Amino acid sequence: MCPTNVSNAVRFPSSPNGEEDGGGTKHRFGRLVMMGQRLRRALNGFSRHMVVWGRSVRLLGYSVLVGVGAGAAAVLFTLALELVEHSALGRIMDYVPPPEHTADPIARFQLPRQWWAVLLVPTLGGLLCGVIVYFLEPASEGHGTDAMIRAFHRLKGVIGPRVPLIKMITSIVTIGTGGSAGREGPMTQIGAGIGSSLAQYLKLGDWDRRILMLAGAAGGLGAVFSTPLGGAMFSVEVLYSGTAIEFSAVAPAFVASVVAYTIFTSFLGQTVLFVLPTAPDPQTGALPCAFHGAHELPFYLALALLCAAVSYIFVNMFYFGRDRIFRLARLPQWLRPALGGLGLGIIVLVGYPHVMAGGYGWIQKAILASPDISLRLAISLVVLKMVATTLTVGSGGSGGLFAPAPPTPPMTGAAFGMACQALFPGSAPPVSATALVGMGGVLAGTFKVPLAALIMVSELTGSHDLLVPMMLVGAVEMVSLPGNVSLCREQVTAFIDSPAHLGDFVVDVFKEMHVRDVCPFSTQPIVLREDTPLPQILRTVADAHQTTFPVVDRDNKLVGVFSLSDLRAALVGDGAGNLVRAIDLAVPVPIVTPDDDLHTVLQIMAEKHLEELPVVMSHAGQQTISLIRRDFILAAYDRRVSLIQTAAASERTPV
Repeated sequence: MCPTNVSNAVRFPSSPNGEEDGGGTKHRFGRLVMMGQRLRRALNGFSRHMVVWGRSVRLLGYSVLVGVGAGAAAVLFTLALELVEHSALGRIMDYVPPPEHTADPIARFQLPRQWWAVLLVPTLGGLLCGVIVYFLEPASEGHGTDAMIRAFHRLKGVIGPRVPLIKMITSIVTIGTGGSAGREGPMTQIGAGIGSSLAQYLKLGDWDRRILMLAGAAGGLGAVFSTPLGGAMFSVEVLYSGTAIEFSAVAPAFVASVVAYTIFTSFLGQTVLFVLPTAPDPQTGALPCAFHGAHELPFYLALALLCAAVSYIFVNMFYFGRDRIFRLARLPQWLRPALGGLGLGIIVLVGYPHVMAGGYGWIQKAILASPDISLRLAISLVVLKMVATTLTVGSGGSGGLFAPAPPTPPMTGAAFGMACQALFPGSAPPVSATALVGMGGVLAGTFKVPLAALIMVSELTGSHDLLVPMMLVGAVEMVSLPGNVSLCREQVTAFIDSPAHLGDFVVDVFKEMHVRDVCPFSTQPIVLREDTPLPQILRTVADAHQTTFPVVDRDNKLVGVFSLSDLRAALVGDGAGNLVRAIDLAVPVPIVTPDDDLHTVLQIMAEKHLEELPVVMSHAGQQTISLIRRDFILAAYDRRVSLIQTAAASERTPV
């Protein structure tokens, strides 16, 4: 093939006697041309490889810097939090919680003596947090992990430069004054903000900014919990509620987490967060934190179902409290965390100071099967800690929901273990083991991170003896809980659902396909005039099979769309429902015509959170002619990929 083409394009020299040199010269010259072409292709490939390699090396170098920043922030956050807790809880409340990092099951503690302070301190802390958040940086509200996920998927990895500092201050205030929240959410967002800020300063691209943001989140979480591997896995796994993992960020996350952990431990020491009991059971000789055989699997299966139920209840309780109570309350936004702090103080006042702050000392007692933790107390704390966390974080306070909100998960496992020990003495797993497995199970269920959960629990305790039951519990959690049951509402199911990945693996196919190829123009969609009143909208929607409704003006030109969720929001509003018109519900959307490619349509759907889009005749004549649905696009994509695969297979089949 090549020699023929070359001979047609190149004039060969004549032989000394004026005749063409038969085939030798021509053949040798053609081979030289072919070798030159192959060398050029090889050099081009090597050049592209070096560009990619150089970019990867630069990202790892930047990840070192991100790790340094995240580690330093974790040290500052931890020291400042301990100082505020000592002042607010220790000196003012006269409260001494059980110590962490101890193997003594009867370690001493002191309940609050200044009962007036248990109401005042959390209330003032919530008030201060609300003022700072509302007037300085609203993005620092909440548990932080969800904000990081949203920044990755929908904000191109951009986090405001003030967010890390304000998040640190508000979280220290919230947790330090007794707020029921954890450290992981704040440090996840703080570390992510450091990574994003560095990328913005260096003027890196959108994807590199996303990667450094995840690296910062891994460093912050890995440092503050002394779980470098678990922190890295959490940051790349928590983005998706399905089985997807952001593998492209694994190496930068590893590097940043290692660096941050090294800096953290260099200042504050290297230790595990929880100490495990080591003395065997005097009656059975069984180790307290180990898997002892197949006879324990039915117990762990039952524990998995219990953890799934607790996860389901907590997720729904948290978002009901946040969305239906606090956000609809007729109170200024800055005042709501104070109300949450007052509610927390009431729980403490009736005799449950265990719900304050992170509660890591009480987790330690549960792991040690301390006599201070009775079955009744463990069950009470499972419920009350969920309520307290909803009051603190759901009201607008700043803090994390890890595992979620210690000590709910370990108390779930501890209560289950105590009940099983009473019913099945000698055969049930030890209470210490069920407490740890319960911790991992609830974390896996509420954050959709089964791998990170078992790794983090192993690192938190310095033991891998419970990997088998934690694997079982994590698997059952992921299967038994629906995908939308998660404390992170910004998670997406798979890569295709994320705007960050639009244009990766489907771009070529979707850009070749157009709306006219998949849209059913034979079916006319339901279209509403902009002046349609709400009662008529409800009657129309009740009989409709579509989820998105185009709104047009008097000239039948598209002015926007509304979805069923927009309609639900209007129904739970301030009572002005009868005054609502279709135009009040409509949200503007870009015009989609039959000639637009499906890549553009998918991008609009992802950005606008819509499953359907109206299709108009043309940009000039905006008359709605159909609706294109997301499932139509995905079905067409599957058909096109199948055809491509079939054609490729036939080409490979020998004749």
